[in-house]
Amino acid sequence: MASAFFDIPTVYLLTGFSSLMAACILFWLRGDHRHSEPALTAVAASIFMLGLGFACFANPGTWLGVIGPSFGYAAFGVAGVLLWLGSAHLFGAQPRPVVAGVALASYLALIAIPHQPLASHAMARITLSSVFMIPFLTLAALHAHRSPWAAKLRSVRLMRNILAAYAAIVTIRLAAFVMQDIPLLSDGSSPPGTMRLLFSLAFGSIPFAITVVVLSIANSQLSSELRRMAETDDLTGLVSRRWLNDSARHLLDSQDDGQLRALLMIDLDDFKTINDRYGHAVGDEVLRHVSEVLRRELRAGALIARYGGDEFCALVPVAGEAAAFVIAERLRAAMEASPFHKGATPIPITLSIGVTMHRQGATLAQLLDEADRRAYRAKARGRNRVVGDDRLATA
Repeated sequence: MASAFFDIPTVYLLTGFSSLMAACILFWLRGDHRHSEPALTAVAASIFMLGLGFACFANPGTWLGVIGPSFGYAAFGVAGVLLWLGSAHLFGAQPRPVVAGVALASYLALIAIPHQPLASHAMARITLSSVFMIPFLTLAALHAHRSPWAAKLRSVRLMRNILAAYAAIVTIRLAAFVMQDIPLLSDGSSPPGTMRLLFSLAFGSIPFAITVVVLSIANSQLSSELRRMAETDDLTGLVSRRWLNDSARHLLDSQDDGQLRALLMIDLDDFKTINDRYGHAVGDEVLRHVSEVLRRELRAGALIARYGGDEFCALVPVAGEAAAFVIAERLRAAMEASPFHKGATPIPITLSIGVTMHRQGATLAQLLDEADRRAYRAKARGRNRVVGDDRLATA
């Protein structure tokens, strides 16, 4: 009944053609995803080999039907290894290509032995290819499952499920041939039937599904990287000014936790002198050093950002106004006690800090302006000091 609606060799031919097209698309688009380019290259090559393998089964009555199965199963084995490599690259795992290469070479040598159009040789090819592919498909699924991306992206979980389903289908097919003793024709193929059709359709849908899902994952990773770049200052690794504006505004607008917060505007003293005397490369190192001190000294939960140039900003949870001033003073003292060393030469670094408390109804722009004025006042009064609510702490 199934063969009345579907010609299985035609299914193989269409699957092969669509897989080759999908591989070309993946290979072409890999240039738009520099971070994922090795993964897309490996997956594109895997889809190409799957398409080539399916095409080898499309002409059972010709000379290709004699040599096709051996070449087809060889292509499937290569595809399994490439799919594993692509999954490893896509999800940040560390593959062992040498071990995989040795296993693949052994497989290709073995799969060439049962090349006659005989039922016994066909069974040997099915067994060899299944036993070889199942571990690589399982490992590829495990890479997706163990990836941190699995908790964030549905596409990664879908990729894991597709790979696991692929391994399961290969296993079920092998078990069906071995345990149910499905008859094989003299050319090594099984007679038309519902089970063969279902396996053909299942295998034929996998290259398309993998192509779509891998592109979705690559696009999501690219979007995540662009978002990270927008949120993070490249030099110091702190939050960017843009992300500070978005996050701080959200924190201040939703005071549901009842937590008081202070805004610290932190300005390096005489940073221009450091740049002029030691060069901008040393100046960059100084900024990184300052960011490390800020991370170390400010309590957990503080939102620390590089505001621009030699200015930093921190939104800090505090117990009250006095505690905010104490935190700022402790930070100032810690920075003064932590000079940057250029070789054996210490470069002293001091901070002028303006402090303001968040008040009901106050906007982020108002707090930034207030803290900035107080940092400027700290500089005007001699630098290396903290000013908050018009009070002055001398160093």
